[in-house]
Amino acid sequence: MKKIEIESKGITGFLRSFKQIIENIDKEEGIKKIVFAGNKFTCTPFVELLTYVIRSMNKEIIYIPAIKLEESYKVKLSDVDCDFVKGGDPYNPDLVILMGGLAMPGGPDISSVKVFLDKIGNDNKKIIGVCFMSIFENSKWTDDINFDYMIDTFMDSAIFRG
Repeated sequence: MKKIEIESKGITGFLRSFKQIIENIDKEEGIKKIVFAGNKFTCTPFVELLTYVIRSMNKEIIYIPAIKLEESYKVKLSDVDCDFVKGGDPYNPDLVILMGGLAMPGGPDISSVKVFLDKIGNDNKKIIGVCFMSIFENSKWTDDINFDYMIDTFMDSAIFRG
């Protein structure tokens, strides 16, 4: 994949980059339905954050933990957080966002992800990868999945003691 943007910093840069990509795709293609796929618990807070930054776009958002189509959730913003409501139609999305947690050890194998992408429908859907520390490249997903965009984020942490 070819880097197209200068690097942004921190959580704000990560979220702004995501929003910019979604806005660009929406202008070009018109997005009605977005499907997130990620691991239970570890990817879920990031789905909440990413949903929050596109909240004004009023898109139908579905979350599918562990690429299990039968376990889809409709994502709704409440006054204080995201609510995940069992159900919602995950089929024929305009955009699929694959979270990097899926590529971690213990996640689904790449062939299962490819079957998932076929089953979900819409041959014209865009696919975005959202990961940390190059997990998609390190696990060779970029060789097998045709990502339209990918956000690869690195975070630095420091621990201090008084």
